[in-house]
Amino acid sequence: MYKYLFGPVPSRRLGISLGIDLVPKKVCSLNCVYCEVGKTTKLTIDRMEYIKYDKIIGELNQFMSSKPNIDYITFSGSGEPTLNSRIREVLTYIKQNHPEVKTAILTSGALLSSPQVRSELLDADVILPSLDAATQSVFNKINRPSINLNIDSYIDGLIDFRKEYKGEIWLEVFLLEDYNDSHDELELIKEAILKIKPNIIQLNTLDRPGAIDGLKALTKEELQRVKDFWNIP
Repeated sequence: MYKYLFGPVPSRRLGISLGIDLVPKKVCSLNCVYCEVGKTTKLTIDRMEYIKYDKIIGELNQFMSSKPNIDYITFSGSGEPTLNSRIREVLTYIKQNHPEVKTAILTSGALLSSPQVRSELLDADVILPSLDAATQSVFNKINRPSINLNIDSYIDGLIDFRKEYKGEIWLEVFLLEDYNDSHDELELIKEAILKIKPNIIQLNTLDRPGAIDGLKALTKEELQRVKDFWNIP
């Protein structure tokens, strides 16, 4: 029925969540080996109005006219939502017309090095960025970024966003065996997290097939050891 909306679906993090796709599948700034959506078909950091604002708002108005019981409208789906150059306007529309519903943005966080992008997300209630690496070599291996992305700028963008943003930051770290689980990498990721100061850290590992074969998830015991090693309140 809808082309750009999906759900609502029950989310362990966000309650009943209505998803919005702001970019086509699979336009992204990263090509993460573990992505359950699959391989990135357009690897880019170029921002544009990938899906027209009027089409998104039209579907949203139609859905909300039935006064659904939802907790969050979540910008997520098949690609990187911050690549849509009109994300601020969609957020503003929701805040003005549906103030009873919270907004969340699932993002890699790769574009938060841009002051413009950071400013466009300030009205969201929750931002859920990712950080899977702290060195360029591991960043290249696990996230396979657009050629113009640098891990130091990536981390600095998250740090700067924390200083500017008053809402909740729930940082997701996705760990894979032999990718980013070495002692040295985990130590550097911890150092970055302490500077970013997220409200919540969410440790994840492989649960569904990723974009490539042969990936190995960490066990619950291994994830617990990482949590104990970091010992971040």
